Amino acid sequence: MDALVALGISIGVLIAAWVYVSVGMPELGLIVWAGIVAWATFYAAGGGSGGLQKAIASNLAGNFWAAVALYVFAMVGGGSVVILAIIFGIVAFIFCVQAKISLLAFIPGAFLGAATWVGVDVAGAANDGGVVNMTDVMIPVSMVVGAILGYVSEAVGKKLSG
Repeated sequence: MDALVALGISIGVLIAAWVYVSVGMPELGLIVWAGIVAWATFYAAGGGSGGLQKAIASNLAGNFWAAVALYVFAMVGGGSVVILAIIFGIVAFIFCVQAKISLLAFIPGAFLGAATWVGVDVAGAANDGGVVNMTDVMIPVSMVVGAILGYVSEAVGKKLSG
């Protein structure tokens, strides 16, 4: 079987399962699009075990620094867009500097992790004063699961095309 067709089948089946579980079982708290972003990060980071490691590490680093940024903003920002912009400018600088660590060298993954965190949690951070809640826990969980599904989809695709 053609490698791209095999990969398409593998990803299609696994994404369907991911969406079914994430959306169809809301009690799990999984965030469907966060997993898909991490899945894409896995492929963008080169796939394989190295891509899996870089996707998870960089996405989680982005989650962490975005959470810190929103927490600091909730504590000192006073609603100022200028302060928010400065805080995220510092975070973007950190993404570049932390890339000196080989596991965190995939800078786009950090940006994707941060964007996912902000996309899910920005309203919550403004309203809860930066207090950690279950959604905050499920952002990185969903991203780790998505990256693992990327790894599995690649392996199954290779097996099918084998």
